[in-house]
Amino acid sequence: MTDKDEDQELAMIAARAAEIKAGLNAAYSPEELRRPLSTRCVHALIAATTAATGAKLTALSARVAELEAGGVRYAGCYQRAMGYRKGSVITFAGAMWTALDDVPAGIQPGSNTALWQLSQKGEPRARKKVEGRQQ
Repeated sequence: MTDKDEDQELAMIAARAAEIKAGLNAAYSPEELRRPLSTRCVHALIAATTAATGAKLTALSARVAELEAGGVRYAGCYQRAMGYRKGSVITFAGAMWTALDDVPAGIQPGSNTALWQLSQKGEPRARKKVEGRQQ
């Protein structure tokens, strides 16, 4: 089920709830509506709410499972001639970058903050210590 399908289902449930409310308001006087609800009516309301909540939880559980199954997709060192998919993790200039959206070929990490996010800042190689001595 896609997000669009889920949204449509929730919209239908909300529309049906509004329809029921309008029907109750039209069919009963304000005094009748103030009276306690019957056990049957309460059970029906709880069942409808539970079904709507269950449908949304099922959809969310499927999305969480899909996201968790993906994990981190390490795509290696940045290559100018290669495009990257949303969620890809690459290294560039000693740092780790994550693609926030699909990135066309040639867009270098750090050049567009809408497409790349710095995940781990690295040190340039010239500054790294090698076996206790500065280079």
